[in-house]
Amino acid sequence: MPSWAFLIAEAATPWDDRRVREAGVSTQSTGTEDNYIPTVNMNLTSEQRVLPNAPLAGYSDDFSTMSMKAFDRVMRNMDRSWWGLTNYGMLEKLVHAYHMAEIWDQTSRQYEMVSRLLDPQSQLCSCVRDVKNNDVWNYLNLLAFKIRYPGISSGNNTFTEQYLSKKTKRSAGYDLGVGYSFGYSLGWFRSAQIDFYDVDFDLSDVELLKDVAEKLVDGDGVMKSDIDSEENWEEWRQVLLQGMDDASYYDLAVFMFCSLN
Repeated sequence: MPSWAFLIAEAATPWDDRRVREAGVSTQSTGTEDNYIPTVNMNLTSEQRVLPNAPLAGYSDDFSTMSMKAFDRVMRNMDRSWWGLTNYGMLEKLVHAYHMAEIWDQTSRQYEMVSRLLDPQSQLCSCVRDVKNNDVWNYLNLLAFKIRYPGISSGNNTFTEQYLSKKTKRSAGYDLGVGYSFGYSLGWFRSAQIDFYDVDFDLSDVELLKDVAEKLVDGDGVMKSDIDSEENWEEWRQVLLQGMDDASYYDLAVFMFCSLN
């Protein structure tokens, strides 16, 4: 189920415990990190690329609306060269934060229906929770590499050779002047079929860079333009609107329901 797993991985980045609860979809999350929602680790210096539980986000209670909380969180982390989508500009980071908020809001509406229809002990939920074998964990690791090393899976040697020649873990020192497109350039459902066979994500970044660059090529590149004009915003706007339908939100809601219950 590559398309489904890819969708979950992209939408789960960056999830956090506050978002899970604010979406109104969790009856089990208690404000701790034990929510069983895996997500990419936005601390780019960490050896742990994927977290098994969405972490506490650190939203400030100084603001009452989720939009201002999200805005404040991005701004308070703007000087951290090792955190989040570091090759995005500030406006692109804010757009991404608001876009994810919209996804969570729509997913919460589907969750209400899912909670009435689905049994958490069902075979479906058992399969959904098995992230190590249904490719969700693999796609999260691949996504982590794309965020840490923009263009690593593009098949473009201009990008990949820079990483392979350095043979060092990603740090704030990497500055390619580009940012990972976060799937927006190709929409929600990309057709590329990724074969994770013989790729061991238990290995370190440095040990895996060559395998990711050569074996996991999906053509996913970097942002083509910043949001610096009405024309460029319209381009981003159309891409953000691609593939956002009830079926996508329903799949996300099923994943969250099965994971949380």
